Amino acid sequence: MKNQKGFVFIETIIVVAILITSLLYLYSTYISLSNSEKSRLLYDDVSYLYRTFYVKKYFSSQRLDRVIGNLSDDDASDNVNFLISFGCGNDDLFDDVSKEGGFCELMSQELHISNLYVTYSDLSRLQTCTNSTGLCSIFSRINSSLGTYLRTIGGKGEEGYRIIVEYREDGKGNGCKDEEHCKYYFSTLRVGSEL
Repeated sequence: MKNQKGFVFIETIIVVAILITSLLYLYSTYISLSNSEKSRLLYDDVSYLYRTFYVKKYFSSQRLDRVIGNLSDDDASDNVNFLISFGCGNDDLFDDVSKEGGFCELMSQELHISNLYVTYSDLSRLQTCTNSTGLCSIFSRINSSLGTYLRTIGGKGEEGYRIIVEYREDGKGNGCKDEEHCKYYFSTLRVGSEL
């Protein structure tokens, strides 16, 4: 009789250990999924894609082809311009900066745009960057949030260009002035091979 009580006790300990191990595994998986979902919301969320569509449409009607003309992805060159930042004050975009620039500034404020970038559609080469020379030197010139986003895009084999918009908000949809409470949201759309 005593042997059976000992066996039940050991069996109970083993079952409890298996349950605890399973629960710890499920909890760590849940936390991992939760964190990846939080970061996914920062990238290409539907509301930001909607805004980016109108930003793309506006700048495509301007002289975005002039900015795109400055792109270069030659790894052998020291002057690699794989990602170009542009904005409302860019003289290459507007023939009459005073008229169009005013609307552009207003649009940027209303949509909480922090930065605008143009680059190639195919960003798959950036995903394998490990050194800091040539094309990979782009990561030393940009903030880490944008660098992380660029590594998620890909687009292997796609022709054309893309516009990337960086939005800065407080997490509640309001523009933010306090750098400590700001979050950066990113969205991108293809512009096309010809403008």
